[in-house]
Amino acid sequence: MSRENRQFEAFAYSLASDITACEPALAAHPELPQKVLATRPDTQTVSMDLTPVKLLSQAASAQRYFGQVENRVDLLAAYTHACSALPLEWDDQDAMQPVDPFAMEFRDRLLLRAETELQDTEARNLSQWLSKLDIYAAVKAFEALVNNPHDRALLRVAAEQGWTVHLDHLAIRCGSEDQDAAKRIVQLLIQHHGYIPAQIKSEACYRFDDGWDAYPLYKLLDNGRMIRLFVDESSKRNKLQIIQHWNRVYGFTAHHLAMRAFTVDNRGKHAVPLVTVMDRLNSTGVETMTPTGGYTSGLLEQVFTKPTLTPDVPQAIQSELAQISPELPRQVENGKLIELVSRREMPSDAAEQLFDLCHLDYQSDNPDHSAPYYHYFLPAQAAHVIHTSVQTA
Repeated sequence: MSRENRQFEAFAYSLASDITACEPALAAHPELPQKVLATRPDTQTVSMDLTPVKLLSQAASAQRYFGQVENRVDLLAAYTHACSALPLEWDDQDAMQPVDPFAMEFRDRLLLRAETELQDTEARNLSQWLSKLDIYAAVKAFEALVNNPHDRALLRVAAEQGWTVHLDHLAIRCGSEDQDAAKRIVQLLIQHHGYIPAQIKSEACYRFDDGWDAYPLYKLLDNGRMIRLFVDESSKRNKLQIIQHWNRVYGFTAHHLAMRAFTVDNRGKHAVPLVTVMDRLNSTGVETMTPTGGYTSGLLEQVFTKPTLTPDVPQAIQSELAQISPELPRQVENGKLIELVSRREMPSDAAEQLFDLCHLDYQSDNPDHSAPYYHYFLPAQAAHVIHTSVQTA
């Protein structure tokens, strides 16, 4: 193990010791001091590795495109210019081969919604939020957030409540493992966009029993924000798995965009509890599904908002899917989701140590600076949200 890796692991030892001392629901791992243990409602014990992702900061490259937007015309122009700045999936002919032409029609429809539905004030506010990201995440987040006004509800509620909202992660749907679909996109993201996998081997790939595989990637921006990507595909010879069919219909638009909210005061940063976020959104008419993660003492809580369906998937695709399974035609209409996430923030002294490891200066009053205890995903919770993602409105 390198000296730098040892520093990250030693930091995790201290972090785990501190939180288990003050949280009765969390226990120290008997053999691996960088991990904490929690008990799920089904009495199963899960472990969470608090070793941070080892990252060096990179430019918040979306600022160049979205930082000076004044109206929706500027916003659409910023999106167009950002799309052409670095290679994206649709620039790879092999990656696009399984994708139906409807996917580009779907994307064009999103742009039309942005042009006709966004007021200039909302366009400015959305652009400021996007400008805190890198080019890849900003492009994908823009497409997700203009799908439906409900998808932007958290940003509106946060402005009213004085919350700060960070992009927690994006899930990108690829095709099938039979064609190495996700690995191709992972290479694009590493080579052209600067994303990397975590140094922890257990976080390299998630494989779920229902044939859903995911490769997590990470990136730290020089403004202190971290971006997580889930690059998803269907496992080999699994025709029932919806991921490959979503990719065919919607291309490489994000399957879901996950956001988390926290507050900043003179005592530091505090995650907004998931139940609070859900209640506030519900009061605006945005329904949520079944949450998970309450047993983690706030280290990771997750829930999807109720999906907005796409009713006009081409009939030819629907007929083909019906021959595979009668459930697929309805499931494939669930084209986009917003996920709400809550991750407990470290105290300021620990956050300062973490940023120092990443060669950044931590500012306790800077809303761009966020340092959650837990950077990763729990397989059981991921499986839960995966299951709810195929439910329909």
